[in-house]
Amino acid sequence: MSPFALPTATLAGGFLLIVTGSALFTRSIESTVARFFENRNRGLRILGNLSLSLPELILPLIAFLSPGASRSRIDAGTGALFGPPLFLCLALLPIAFFLHRPQARSLAREAPLIVAGLSAAILLSGHSFLPRLFLALCLLALYLGGLLLTPGHGDNREAPESASGWGIPDALFLGGGAILMALGSQAFLSGIEALREIRGVSPFWTALLLGPVATEAPELLTLTHFLRKRSLPEAFSILWGSIHLQTTLSIAVGILASPWTGSPSAAHAGLALGGLLGILSILGYLRRNRGPDGDFP
Repeated sequence: MSPFALPTATLAGGFLLIVTGSALFTRSIESTVARFFENRNRGLRILGNLSLSLPELILPLIAFLSPGASRSRIDAGTGALFGPPLFLCLALLPIAFFLHRPQARSLAREAPLIVAGLSAAILLSGHSFLPRLFLALCLLALYLGGLLLTPGHGDNREAPESASGWGIPDALFLGGGAILMALGSQAFLSGIEALREIRGVSPFWTALLLGPVATEAPELLTLTHFLRKRSLPEAFSILWGSIHLQTTLSIAVGILASPWTGSPSAAHAGLALGGLLGILSILGYLRRNRGPDGDFP
């Protein structure tokens, strides 16, 4: 049997579990938001954080907190931190040209702060724990502030689904989807490690390039769901909510749960991510005074 057979099967199995879990979650997301959240966009953002971004949080945590974690495993966890937000920022770029006014203002307000926090995280590579703890608390505050300042749903062309439609099947879809995504993430990380051992490639670049293939499947499926319905505010809430979590809470976890000694590759990836966020910030600033249809009022 080929030495690539088992790692490839593990990767495929993990990917299938993640995609299946995201599909189950997507079936219940709108009724769940209508049932539990008065602010529709904030609800989408929170659910996107807790469930859609679950794989992105689990991958680095498994890498950093495994007993006796090796340097290569920590490098893989660092790659899993930077890869997903890089991927999602690229996906958000074309959407940013058509943002409505509330979403553009959120982007213009939050992206520069995230760039500052990310830059500080890169500069603190190799420093002692106390400065990293302070930055992690600042990133946590930035994450919570973004949730509290999420604009309400200003597009009334389509009313949300009735809360009375939420029931046990939705709860099962929500919980089962999150569990499947967690199991799939662990299997996918095991496949990445097995391929690294066989091929001898960099664990950082392996996780950076292959990690988003599976971990971002939930976001992309849910994003496609809302784009097909021409629901741009909801699509932005899901996508930007995931990016916001991955560039604040996930980075804070990396700062605290790992030695955070960094590497030139990690610094380059962080700079690329900061550059993309800077471009998104400029696009949000340019569109902050435009009307909902994209024209100047």
